[in-house]
Amino acid sequence: MDKKKKIHEIIRVNHAGEYGAQMIYNGQIKYSKNKKLIKELKQILLEEKVHFDYFDKQILENRVRPTIMSPLWKIFGSTLGALTSRLGENYVHACTESVEEVIVAHYKEQLEFLEANGINNSLKARIKKFCEDEDKHKHFAQSKHKSENFGLNLFKGATKIGTKIAISISKKF
Repeated sequence: MDKKKKIHEIIRVNHAGEYGAQMIYNGQIKYSKNKKLIKELKQILLEEKVHFDYFDKQILENRVRPTIMSPLWKIFGSTLGALTSRLGENYVHACTESVEEVIVAHYKEQLEFLEANGINNSLKARIKKFCEDEDKHKHFAQSKHKSENFGLNLFKGATKIGTKIAISISKKF
């Protein structure tokens, strides 16, 4: 794959991912009754919006076709947010931990590609910053776990698989 095509893929998939993250957090905020949790989620959502706005601008400036999956990501993200909120705070944090773990690894792969190809521009700098933000979200969520059980661990595994599938699909479509 040539560099330009790969850069377009990076922009498309990150745009889709940040959109999906907003849908998850919006769903969690909408259905949570825990005021402290809502405040924490709103702070994370603000950072995710900065990430999305950057990639939204890159989509336009670089004339990158966004993913055709956005309507589906909206439904899945909103549903995941609502579901985790209804299941309780442990599931909200497990969702954040799982998604962000996959995203941090995904961003690190992109940074390796950019580094290996001598690309040192604002895209690389922003991905590095956003990776740090996502890692902070993951560690925050890990620190909030009150308990672990089979159901929660199963949920985390399924969420990681779903996130990886969404990334793979969004890269291409």
